[in-house]
Amino acid sequence: MVDPGLLRFLELVVRELSASDARVELGGRDPEDPRFVFRVATNGGRVVVVFDAPPPNRAAIEARLATLVDTLYGATDHTQSPASARTPPDFAGRRLDDELERLSERAGASGAIVFDLASPIVWGASRARADDREKLYQSLIDRVREAHSELRQHHTSRLRVNAATECLVRPFAGLYYIALAFDTDISEPVALGALVHAMPSIERLVLALPPLDPPPGGAKIVRMPARLR
Repeated sequence: MVDPGLLRFLELVVRELSASDARVELGGRDPEDPRFVFRVATNGGRVVVVFDAPPPNRAAIEARLATLVDTLYGATDHTQSPASARTPPDFAGRRLDDELERLSERAGASGAIVFDLASPIVWGASRARADDREKLYQSLIDRVREAHSELRQHHTSRLRVNAATECLVRPFAGLYYIALAFDTDISEPVALGALVHAMPSIERLVLALPPLDPPPGGAKIVRMPARLR
């Protein structure tokens, strides 16, 4: 059975590293072709990235691949196979919403969401403390869209959303953004500490989600299907 989340991860690796292909291997010898860059996960799976020519910046690519693979598989589990080591998609969705809820509380935020700018999909969201949650989240997405060219991967930026709301936003995994909304003054040491602490779990859970195509036309925000709590 094909794992949609794993396929999305391999697509992300290809896009992040500007490669021509990526795959997961079990067993056999490590590749020796100079066009290949690989990373062995702690559970034994080997992620192999294929380039059209030997990459000139091999060390940088190896370091980035290590970060991506360690995010997917974790850094401590030595017993599971690549497929079983990943969080099941439905459980990942519930866990992501719960993790965003805890992050929002720890950071003193009024809400936290994960989204991407290539689609109207909100991949995860906390239960915002706001009268109009959809309006709040749409305003966050619109503001991030305006400022996205100024944002750097794995760096947190502070943006003014409107007269009453500020946000902290952080791009990650090459495609996604996490944004925290604040309707009171931000305590940056507290909020940033909570965000940095939560990011490894959030990134792993987002990469475990199944692909979802938005319906044609209509809504500006599309939420993931409702999940039981």
